[in-house]
Amino acid sequence: MRFFLETLAFCAVLIPATTASPLERLRSYDKVHASPVVTIDSGVIIGKNAEVLGSKATVHQFLGIPFAKPPVKDLRFSPPERPLPWDKPRRTTKSPPACIQDFGNKTSGSEFQKALFNTPPAPGESEDCLYLNVYRPSGDYDGKPILFWIYGGGYRFGASSYPFYDGSSLAANQDIIVVTVNYRTNLFGFPRSPQLPLDQRNLGILDQRLALDWVKRNIHAFGGDPDKVTIAGQSAGAVSVGHLINTAPADLPFRAAILQSGSSLFQIPPSPPNSEFSSWTALVQRLNCTVASDSAILECVRGASADTLRGILLETGLPFQKPNIDNVTVLESPAKAYAAGQAAKVPILIGSTLDDGSTFAYGKGDNVTAFIGSLSFPPGVAEAITKLYAPNSTATTGLSTGNQIISQMITDSTFRCPAGFTANLTTTALKARVWQYLFNDPAARHPEYPDLGVYHTSDIAYVFGTQGLRDPGQANKLWLQKLWADFVKDPQAGPGWRQYPSVGLLMGDGTNAIPTKDVKTLDPICREWDRLYSLALLKR
Repeated sequence: MRFFLETLAFCAVLIPATTASPLERLRSYDKVHASPVVTIDSGVIIGKNAEVLGSKATVHQFLGIPFAKPPVKDLRFSPPERPLPWDKPRRTTKSPPACIQDFGNKTSGSEFQKALFNTPPAPGESEDCLYLNVYRPSGDYDGKPILFWIYGGGYRFGASSYPFYDGSSLAANQDIIVVTVNYRTNLFGFPRSPQLPLDQRNLGILDQRLALDWVKRNIHAFGGDPDKVTIAGQSAGAVSVGHLINTAPADLPFRAAILQSGSSLFQIPPSPPNSEFSSWTALVQRLNCTVASDSAILECVRGASADTLRGILLETGLPFQKPNIDNVTVLESPAKAYAAGQAAKVPILIGSTLDDGSTFAYGKGDNVTAFIGSLSFPPGVAEAITKLYAPNSTATTGLSTGNQIISQMITDSTFRCPAGFTANLTTTALKARVWQYLFNDPAARHPEYPDLGVYHTSDIAYVFGTQGLRDPGQANKLWLQKLWADFVKDPQAGPGWRQYPSVGLLMGDGTNAIPTKDVKTLDPICREWDRLYSLALLKR
């Protein structure tokens, strides 16, 4: 009822005075405009109605809602701030631009990355990018659960407005509210500058947290229950979810978490506080900003255009995607915190795709020994891994090329085994409920890169119900999004298969019960990786 009265009050302002009753005036207005209207703490916003691909369902879309001031000029390289309020109703009917993207130079496989992760592309790029999107089912909406989505992209690229993150199908077909959010990446989100305070270097993660705070303050106006938020993400987005679990406040802004192909417990090590400033130093020199004081250096870099900075990133390949250890947003040892029970005790859904590593093995050649040698493993670990993935070993059964072995090694070490490692710590140390999965739907293969198998990110479209963009024949396959939505609606009951140590095998048949296997039977090689993780993460 409060939503009806709120809309009625707003329409009464817009509709000229007549002798008709307020209800009649509202009906007259709706016949002409038919636009959903919501009042949030910054002002009134007007969304739009939309049809769902491959369905008769409709959804209310509110696209491009500011959750922060534009991080431009003096606010570049600064923590996000709440937006200024607006006096007139604001239309939120167009997808926001992506934050500045960094797909690297051609030698780092940028064209492949664009084809896989940026096709079709987001609607433009801008430094003014801190917006979020809300999708809610049309009709009765009150007290609905929320899925809060954080995209991946290795902290280098990504956008909430990518077409495969369209939350319309998920909201309309599963009766939940979906929020997708932009955050700064690469240089703009993780500048790693000695001129910035330590607690202001992980700007992208701070963006995510302000957006989550926005949900806490405003989602009730859309018919959502702020106490029923599930945070979810894929790849770097899943790592971000892990960081939120690790450093959550006492007043939790979420009640459950979904981690797809990523974990904060085992990742490329974040940068120590005062190390690895080489990229920033090179950038400063390239801009001729080598002046005396820290404030002058920041002022100089802030004075460069976003296009200039992006051009330098693309030309030089300078890396700016590793979060800093600040023990505020990113802990020095997340695994130790988990083991000590110092993390949010919430139910989690975690897993990986069958061939998560294939996209990262692309272009790496066939020399397994050289690949292992290029990684920064502690002494003795490289030798153990070389032996583990030797030709004709259990780990390499059925793999015919060195590149396939590299792909399997990345899948095991970075995605599949870390999912089990995280699940085990969550159940044993945090005493929270965990459901682990393995996504292996043959229909998810990329039509242009079939050799990648069930590749990294291939599950996303099946969660959002946007797989019909690439394959119209898959448009009505909603089995995976229903599993995810069931978890969002009741995280304590789970998505529909047995809890860890069972692993749900998601193979594309949504008509039958989800088959499961015990994690030790499914992934015996993870026992060795668990031993290495424990040595590297828990005993250092």
